[in-house]
Amino acid sequence: MDMNDKKSTLGSLLSLFVQRKIRSLFKLSSLLLGSLLLSSQLSIAAEQPLDRIAAVVNNDIVMLSSVLARAKQLKTASPSTADKILIAQALEQLVLIKVQTQYGKELGIIVDDVMLNRTIEGIAKQNKLSLGDFRHALQRQGVEYSDFREDIRTRLVINALKQRQSGQRASISEQEVNDLIFSQSSIINQDAQYHLQELFIPAPNGVSLPQFNIARKQAETLRRQLLGQQAFASNKYATKDLGWKTNKELPSSYSRALSLMGIDEISPVVHDSEGFHILKLVAKRGGSQQLEQQVHARHILIADPSSAGKKKALSIRNKIIAGGDFATLAKTNSADTGSAINGGDLGWSKPEVYVPEFANTVKTVALKAISQPIKTKFGWHIIQVLERKKIDASRASMRASAKSILAKKKNKSGYDTWLQGIRDDAFIEYRLKL
Repeated sequence: MDMNDKKSTLGSLLSLFVQRKIRSLFKLSSLLLGSLLLSSQLSIAAEQPLDRIAAVVNNDIVMLSSVLARAKQLKTASPSTADKILIAQALEQLVLIKVQTQYGKELGIIVDDVMLNRTIEGIAKQNKLSLGDFRHALQRQGVEYSDFREDIRTRLVINALKQRQSGQRASISEQEVNDLIFSQSSIINQDAQYHLQELFIPAPNGVSLPQFNIARKQAETLRRQLLGQQAFASNKYATKDLGWKTNKELPSSYSRALSLMGIDEISPVVHDSEGFHILKLVAKRGGSQQLEQQVHARHILIADPSSAGKKKALSIRNKIIAGGDFATLAKTNSADTGSAINGGDLGWSKPEVYVPEFANTVKTVALKAISQPIKTKFGWHIIQVLERKKIDASRASMRASAKSILAKKKNKSGYDTWLQGIRDDAFIEYRLKL
């Protein structure tokens, strides 16, 4: 089976490369416009009564006009649903939004006008409109620009709250990651060949429980000792060189351990019907091994490709050189809001995921140096590479994919449970009778 077949079989878990993308809230644009620029040809509230309070949420209120507007949005996605049901759904959604934004404010999550303006400018650009044309487009659809701004501010607050709560709650243990990878070990390793060394502590099936426990303890103690040694050897147990073995020639217990091992690493204690084994991976060929360079970089983006944008980028670079804090300047100046909130940090990535000019810079610029302004199709970048390393991309990719799969499952259920908890603690009075 070739590499492409493996990737197809294992899906996102076993992809040889998980592309690191610069997270950006600009991707909301198409969905956002689809939900906001609505037709008025819906039956809900054709003749709207005078506005009134639909619900009280702690020290805030939800107005009937807001409920009816959201119900119209829901109608576009579910035209056959009864208006009364859609209004009830709309009311509950707005109550939950109030609960979340109030809690976000309590935690100090604030979206200032600078970040809000940059986000809206990005949405306009993604729709190939100037900011003025974008505002006119909203007005033609009956959407007040001030309402649109506050809706975006709310979305940003809730998104930040979700990230914070998910980060706190979605604790993924290494054992959970290992178990998920173990479950696919026969596929991961099927084309690989391994040069192995082995230490063996006998404990065949049928030995007494005390003998079994003594052997297990000896194996665990021996492994701990080996982790701190240069040579894979023991005074008591002879090291056996197994030579080169294909995955098919090895017991399944070995394959599971090898799916998580790198060159010169020592396995956990492996148990089978004969006893306890400790393995060292001397070399590997075939399979999914692929060494690649990765960089840990951060940047500040000035989204103006003109000479004025370059001048601004140079000014910011000079401030950093003079002792200014890179992270602070990124938060207040970078047009890449996804990384700006993290001080411009892009995390670890393969250079090739970036546009060519950016990729060339992160490959060549000296570590910790502040680059000259680099122009790409996005504008002018100030780049700093914090670290470089070479990794077995297949192993890192598998672990990242496994964590992502597990985190998505935990985050959704965890956030929903947390949200229900703060909703239960809130004072909510419904004044709209349905």
